Amino acid sequence: MFNRSEFRGAVTGLALVAALLLAAVSFDSSIVGKALQSLRFHIAALLALAVIALVAAGGWRRGIVFALVLGASVVEGGVVIYRQQAARLEVAAAPHAPLLKLLSFNILGYNENGAAIADFIKGSGADVVVVMEAAPLFPHLASLGEVYHGRAGCELEATCDLILLSREPLGDVAFHSLSPYWRNRLATATTRVGDKTITLAGAHMVKPYFDWASVAEAHALRRTLDKIEGPLVLAGDFNAAAWSDNIDWLVRNAGLLPGPGYPATWPVRLGPLGVPIDNVFTRAPLVIETISALDDPMGSNHRGLIATISLAAE
Repeated sequence: MFNRSEFRGAVTGLALVAALLLAAVSFDSSIVGKALQSLRFHIAALLALAVIALVAAGGWRRGIVFALVLGASVVEGGVVIYRQQAARLEVAAAPHAPLLKLLSFNILGYNENGAAIADFIKGSGADVVVVMEAAPLFPHLASLGEVYHGRAGCELEATCDLILLSREPLGDVAFHSLSPYWRNRLATATTRVGDKTITLAGAHMVKPYFDWASVAEAHALRRTLDKIEGPLVLAGDFNAAAWSDNIDWLVRNAGLLPGPGYPATWPVRLGPLGVPIDNVFTRAPLVIETISALDDPMGSNHRGLIATISLAAE
């Protein structure tokens, strides 16, 4: 038999847990808080359901209290997104013309669909490609070279992790280690797209619960980007959403611009309800016009991203 009082108590407990998690996202700078920041809006959605259930069950006073916590957290996250998008819109407001199409994809290091993924990349129409955990593509590099004449990375199968591909030859190729945990997980190179020279950067950052390594990597990545002049595209697996403190710090301090949306890429089972831990950023005068996640992960635990990028007037 349904007991309204018992139901209110259970929902109150659930709401309290969600509220504490949101508090950790906002005020806890430890590993726990940083690990939860990408889930801010997922936790907020859970708390919103709890608030609705509380009000429906007659616990409207508690519902109001939790609704205030919910509102404060959503506003805080919304301010981050608004600031990022306002910077993008300022550049997008200038006259601009389409320049390139980019594919960024963490294909999973032990994926058995390497041949199918290689065929997909060749037929994607992308001008530049960033691939992480790229070992499944190693046997197909020659085939990819028929379309992408520029390649950086995966000289040996044992160290095949990060690849940059371009329809035009690559120059100034460099690999950097962001932290001691993983080697050579940042690659930079220049390429020509039309009559424009751009810098393509691919990054694969550690997970936010790797102690303070994610913070150190963001600082190391910024220092590298600060040395690069001219139009820049940065893509990869950041293992954190763009609104998390660490990535937002990088965006603000490296002068980066996000896409017009934040497509969910992980876990693939949640589809569009997942977390956008894979990202594409540009630096003016480049601006992302559209960005979307692949419907088919092709055996990966991430969904790849396709972005169209334009060149705005200086």
